[in-house]
Amino acid sequence: MFRRILYLLLVVLFTTTPLFAEAQNRSADEQRRRLEQYKRELDKAKREVDDLRREKSSASREVAALDREMRLHNDYIAEVESERKAIAYEVAIAEALLDSLDRVLAHNREVYAEAVRVAYRNYRKNNSTNYILSAESLGDVARRMAEMEHITTSRQALADTIARQSEVINAQRAALELRSHELDSITAVLEAERRDLSNTRTKAQQAYNQLTKREREAINEQRRQQKLHDEAVAELQRLLKGNKVGAGFSRNTKGLNLPVEGGTLSQEGFGATISGKKGDAVRTIHEGIVQEIQYKESTRRYTIFLGYNEYLVTYTNLSSVCVKKGDIVKKDQKIGTIGNGINSNDPPFVRLAIYDCETKQPLYVSDFFKKI
Repeated sequence: MFRRILYLLLVVLFTTTPLFAEAQNRSADEQRRRLEQYKRELDKAKREVDDLRREKSSASREVAALDREMRLHNDYIAEVESERKAIAYEVAIAEALLDSLDRVLAHNREVYAEAVRVAYRNYRKNNSTNYILSAESLGDVARRMAEMEHITTSRQALADTIARQSEVINAQRAALELRSHELDSITAVLEAERRDLSNTRTKAQQAYNQLTKREREAINEQRRQQKLHDEAVAELQRLLKGNKVGAGFSRNTKGLNLPVEGGTLSQEGFGATISGKKGDAVRTIHEGIVQEIQYKESTRRYTIFLGYNEYLVTYTNLSSVCVKKGDIVKKDQKIGTIGNGINSNDPPFVRLAIYDCETKQPLYVSDFFKKI
């Protein structure tokens, strides 16, 4: 009996303790930062629509602003849905872990209860003394006494383990409750954003119906161009998959030089405009590969698509280029010349946008450059 109890105690102590390592929680800081960025940009777009509606100066501008708001809304909803799925996965893992820990704890309590019952029976029947007196030699006496001491120590160790298990399970259960509440909250936000998007679509359609035929044609052309741009970016993202040139570039890259030396950066949504002087050179911000060069007849301007690892960077409104598709460019290498402004009084500029091809989401351009 003594040896059976000793065996059970040792098996429990040496086989269940590793199960109490806490589940690793993924860091959500980056995800929350992206959500906050999308939310700020979406709120800015909504304010722009409200301002235009109060001004009543241009229905076409209002429709264009509503279109932009809907695109941002769709992006934000996609990010929220991604967060909801991540939390739901964490909750499922935590529930499975708790179920496993509960089963282990119940088993350990059964073993401990049996050990206590055996100890009590031995005490009532004086089995411990009989066990010692039945030894065949002094060496056997010493071994049996050591064995009994080990049983007592192991029983106490199991009691301590059960206490620690209970603490871990309680902590895990509290964490699970918090994440479950967060999941409910995220789900509610998602439903509210989808309702808001539906309302925005209705407003956009109402504003569109108030446009003249000419204004509708202009809006339709703008939408067509936006769709073509999105499709082009999606295709280039596909082509960029697996690119290793510019592997040092990531969303954590900071302190880069502006593509126009001495230029001025102004953030507009996720993209940015860098103003400069006529004839200024446009330089690549990082080592990369030229994925595509497009020329637009209507504006006589070039757009260069550069691949930095799995990031796509577009340089728009160049008056000339000095690279070709497939070229590998070094950091700060000249790739073209800045183009003139839209109006005669506007300064020359180059438009920059940075896309994460893994998430297919634009990044805030200003985050990558030196802070002045």
